[in-house]
Amino acid sequence: MDGRVWLFYLRSLLYIHIFEPSVLLVDNLDCHVSEESAEVLAAEMLTHLQPLPKNSTSVCQPLDVGIMGPLKAKLKALWMEERPPPLKGEKRPKKTAKEKRLETIKRAIKAWESIDSTTVTRSFNKALLTKF
Repeated sequence: MDGRVWLFYLRSLLYIHIFEPSVLLVDNLDCHVSEESAEVLAAEMLTHLQPLPKNSTSVCQPLDVGIMGPLKAKLKALWMEERPPPLKGEKRPKKTAKEKRLETIKRAIKAWESIDSTTVTRSFNKALLTKF
């Protein structure tokens, strides 16, 4: 994610869900903790931007580490299998945005189906300090 996408998310998607002064907790991704993000949130949404402590993701966001990490790794591996780096001089046919979206959706489904249910259960147990 980059700053452009993050600001689009804030202004177009998050904005409609904030009805009163709020605090938004974020990880330390550069675009999340930028001065511009803080200014947009404060001025347009009466929201205070609060970064999580550095290197606290595994404690504060165990589902991000326990589920999203393996899912993103699998997505990348599947993408690399489907589309390895081109050989020198190789020209590939252009794909439409529709074709790319469909491939991405299918890849996401395949990646999610590869995540073992015990991985999800363990992550929820850690996040909620309970046993399922």
